[in-house]
Amino acid sequence: MRRVIFGIVLVSLFIGCATPDRSVSNVYRNSDNRYIVNSIPLSNKIAIVDYKSKFEGGLLLAMVDVRNIEPKSYDLEYRFSWRDSDGFEVGKTPWLPLTINGKEVRSVQRIATNPRAKTFKFYIRLKQ
Repeated sequence: MRRVIFGIVLVSLFIGCATPDRSVSNVYRNSDNRYIVNSIPLSNKIAIVDYKSKFEGGLLLAMVDVRNIEPKSYDLEYRFSWRDSDGFEVGKTPWLPLTINGKEVRSVQRIATNPRAKTFKFYIRLKQ
């Protein structure tokens, strides 16, 4: 029963937050080629404040700005998932470390290795 309720809440969260303000800590935005996923346990600690993408040499380059809302430092991990024009995954990065100090904004960027990548999803979590 708990799993069903958790699943419903999670789906509602993704559907209900399609285009929030960029200053909000949880960003679930579907835009032309930007898809951001912010880990729910980090929702009151870490904010996605900006994100961009462009093509360089036929490969998608994605950049995400992450802000630590709290004065405490966090050891995090992030990854990019690369998607084709139909939304299917065509590759992903391994989990990469990111230490972010209190109240700091850090930019992370990666370039897709597959030329079929047209969009991305960004994932962030506490270091495991």
